Amino acid sequence: MPLAVFAGYGLLSFPGLWASWQVSSIAPLFVTAWIVAAILPLMLLRHARPAVTVSTMAALAIALRIAVVVVADGRIPLGDARNYVVLAQHLIEGRGLVIVDHYMGVEVRALYPPVYPILLAGWGATIGFSTASLTLLATIVDLATAGAMVLLARMLGNRSAGIAAAWLYLIWPSVLLSAPLAQKEGVCALLAVLLAIQWIRLAAKHDAGAARWYAAVALGVTAGVLTLTQPGQAPLVMLFGLVSAAVCGWRRAVVAGLRAVPFAILVILLPWWIRNALIFGAFVPLTSAGGYGLWIGNNPDATGHWMPPPPQLYGMPEIAFGKAAAALAIDWIVQHPADFLRNTLAKAVRGWGVAESGASRIAGLRPAIVPVIAPLALAVSQVAHLGLLAGAARSAWRRQTPGTAVMLLLVAACVVQTLVFGVWFEFDERHRDFATPFLLLLATFGFADRRAGPVGERLVRMRLE
Repeated sequence: MPLAVFAGYGLLSFPGLWASWQVSSIAPLFVTAWIVAAILPLMLLRHARPAVTVSTMAALAIALRIAVVVVADGRIPLGDARNYVVLAQHLIEGRGLVIVDHYMGVEVRALYPPVYPILLAGWGATIGFSTASLTLLATIVDLATAGAMVLLARMLGNRSAGIAAAWLYLIWPSVLLSAPLAQKEGVCALLAVLLAIQWIRLAAKHDAGAARWYAAVALGVTAGVLTLTQPGQAPLVMLFGLVSAAVCGWRRAVVAGLRAVPFAILVILLPWWIRNALIFGAFVPLTSAGGYGLWIGNNPDATGHWMPPPPQLYGMPEIAFGKAAAALAIDWIVQHPADFLRNTLAKAVRGWGVAESGASRIAGLRPAIVPVIAPLALAVSQVAHLGLLAGAARSAWRRQTPGTAVMLLLVAACVVQTLVFGVWFEFDERHRDFATPFLLLLATFGFADRRAGPVGERLVRMRLE
């Protein structure tokens, strides 16, 4: 299974990462401390009173988030984390979704999808954009994701595994390190879990009348919001639909999907299309970043990480810039097919096998943080990620608890989403962060008991199980 391949690559890469980041010799202490923080509440879930368990979980989660706030407070991030705050401020000021991209040399109006800047603007207009404020917003989103994970696990018959996975998600290194920054990956993860819940619910029950259309509205709106939060994850809607079809049959899944399409278009996508047509005089369906992203992923120096654009494109209008960048990328692919395949494979295994983006974000803060912190964050992140991949691969191999087969299909859909639709463009670890809740659920399913809830029992009787 690909998860084992990714884990193997990450393990082989660890010594090089350790050396390049100049990780301190005290790193094992921090890794051990995080492992204790992760495992202790899971042990209390089985052996202590609920009040003790909840209090311990809350104290640890709050302490870890406060520690990250202390590190990031008063510092300015680089890249998107800074640009999203500027976009939100422009929305509050009435200037619209516009920002000057200094690398492109022009104002851009559709480079960034609208949902996250709008959410951030609404939050910032009320509470502001301080580090504490951004961390509180991220914490609310993460708590919602954790709750959705428990619900999804309960639907599949493993509520105890869901609670364990939700706890791990709240203290997961990549999630923690993103909390004080304006990053949309947490929102993407929440929407992906909600999307899975809606598709699985369709597979587990027969709604009629108003309830059926309510489900269609919920599915369509969630799909549309996810698409305009991270356009590259739009195919996930279809892929999760295939999982639902595998459980409940093609007819029900197709009918449910067709009912949801009008709501996704009319409620979410159509206003964005009209807005872009008025601004650009052209149809811009999701974002203008597609061509630029294709070039970032396909050029002689491409690694999957963000790169400044080629100098000859500087100052070109936004839409023309994207077309010109795409043309350069396609020309390079045609002339270097072997390099293209090798580079794409490298992006895939590195993006899934390495977990250094959180440490890179912290290291990029200005003024710079104490040099030892980011390498320590890298060590904890990579160990946690390797454990996650190994645990998920183990669970996928054994498939011993109710709902594991369905959860495995959801994880497979996440992997396919990145390998078939995402890896051709700019692609690094943050582009697969939406899969973290599903990997955690799959991993914890492998250690859960065999009891199944009502929905889980129904799914167990289906041919998938």
